[in-house]
Amino acid sequence: MLLIPFADDYLGYCITSHLSQIKPLRSEIRVLYSTKTPWIQNFESKGIEARAIVDYAHPHQLSQAMRNVDQLILTLGSHSERVLQCQKICKVALKSGVKSIVFLSHQGAQSESHSLLYDYGLIENFLIQQQEEQEQEEEKMSWTIVRLDWIQQYFHLWAFQVDQTRIMALPLSSDTEICPIDITDVCLAVEKLVLDSDQKLLLRLGEDHVGQVYTCTGPESLTSKGMMQMMSNATSYQSFKYLMVRAMDTEFYLNNLGRDVWFDARIKSEKNQAYHDLLETSSYRTKILVVPNDVQVRTFLDYFDWVLKTSSSIPVDHIRLFSQSPKTMQDFFHENAVDFKPKV
Repeated sequence: MLLIPFADDYLGYCITSHLSQIKPLRSEIRVLYSTKTPWIQNFESKGIEARAIVDYAHPHQLSQAMRNVDQLILTLGSHSERVLQCQKICKVALKSGVKSIVFLSHQGAQSESHSLLYDYGLIENFLIQQQEEQEQEEEKMSWTIVRLDWIQQYFHLWAFQVDQTRIMALPLSSDTEICPIDITDVCLAVEKLVLDSDQKLLLRLGEDHVGQVYTCTGPESLTSKGMMQMMSNATSYQSFKYLMVRAMDTEFYLNNLGRDVWFDARIKSEKNQAYHDLLETSSYRTKILVVPNDVQVRTFLDYFDWVLKTSSSIPVDHIRLFSQSPKTMQDFFHENAVDFKPKV
């Protein structure tokens, strides 16, 4: 059995949707959630076991959720107590005989000066510590850490700004480079780690992945100017502009997205689509699904500040271990050209 906590969050939703395209695997997936979203209801209707967890600190609820679980795909989630929740999950997994954990971390996880990014580092350190404490045990729980860069699909959140103003505004200087990774490539990395060559669930991580830390970025470094050109290529609209703004301006924009009538209409439409999704295609690629909460927004801002202070993120080829042809930002803008093309 494969367990995916926080399936009501974006990453949990995407990973579950991706793996569910393999129909025989659906009966071997169990997801956990705090809020019963439309996509959780859809997962259940497609034969995926879904369990509500009211309190992640409650050991009995978690121990029941871990029953017969061999592998665990752990994301940090967007809850205010996310570090504590993940630590509880890891502790119960260890006691319940879970054999392997794949943790989706962040490229800036070890930056102690960025508290929301360092949340990822705390879980990384916790996993390493747990392994060291198991050294004398015959049956150890193994782990693999996958550090992700900025996910390309997060730019869906800026489509409304581009549509209304022809401007993309970010708290990044125009010459700062980032390496966005496509969500499907993230899901492919997870797939390659937990499934065998016949797309059947492994009982534990392959020996060559145990204890490894992979840094998965997009295939290229991009400046904001480069992204504007890609957006123009995809939409045939030549008058896009980039504007460097303060972090507080980006925070204000994201926090007020929920008040935009067009954004609200898109979210409602996507939730309806997610409820009826046949889970046979990668439709999760095009969705936002939820208004970003305060934890997500502050994590985004920490990422932008981390990139600025480290003089850009750099491409790392680890993703090619899992995806033969990782998708580019130009692919993203071509796929979503309608969303970024000004309508008036």
